[in-house]
Amino acid sequence: MTEKDLYPPVRDLFEKRGYKVNAEVKDCDMTAVKDDEFIIIELKRNLSVALLAQGLKRQRTGADVYVAIPKPSRYSFSKFRSVFSVIKKLELGLIFVSLRGEHSFAEIVFAPKPYTSKYKNTKQRRIIMDEINGRTIDTNTGGVTGTKIVTAYTEKCIHIACILDIYGELSPKEIRAMGGAENTLSILSRNVFGWFTRVRKGVYAITDEGRRGLLEYPELEKYYTEMLMNEKKTE
Repeated sequence: MTEKDLYPPVRDLFEKRGYKVNAEVKDCDMTAVKDDEFIIIELKRNLSVALLAQGLKRQRTGADVYVAIPKPSRYSFSKFRSVFSVIKKLELGLIFVSLRGEHSFAEIVFAPKPYTSKYKNTKQRRIIMDEINGRTIDTNTGGVTGTKIVTAYTEKCIHIACILDIYGELSPKEIRAMGGAENTLSILSRNVFGWFTRVRKGVYAITDEGRRGLLEYPELEKYYTEMLMNEKKTE
């Protein structure tokens, strides 16, 4: 059992309640957003002091914070009464995940209390929300390590690469007009992944490396290619 095994049941729990769920958002295992509600969930195989400290750190964004762990095999309320008291005292919420293959599910044991401290890291909250809002579809899995994470920036690069792959050489202005990111020029100039090349002043194209790069993100490549091809048919 790994932490990523906990992710699908917890994701399903919140999606069924109408939340937009994202995984691996700025070091947070999971986020769930609905209207003005902002939730962070940390996934761990065991309840530990380190996990509780991590939860307290996340609270500084003003989020409601849950810790999610596998449900103990020999669980009883009386045995966990003191543990529950500590978690509640820290104003964190607790989620148990029952791992049963296809029938795995998550349950909220108790919800967190509203964060009451005057100190809130509004900058970090804004960074996390910008990342969430910058993602269209989420292909990440929470609780993973050593795995490539699709960030909002990566998704913008994929979108631009798809536009250039379909339409050929274009200027940043033309790419933005087709729905590319507002910071398209910066993305093309920085060329972090080596996906783009300037063919002449103010005009860019996708590279062979860029086409190979798109193959590493099949879900997003399919999403943007189909969207662009549908738009092309209506022109």
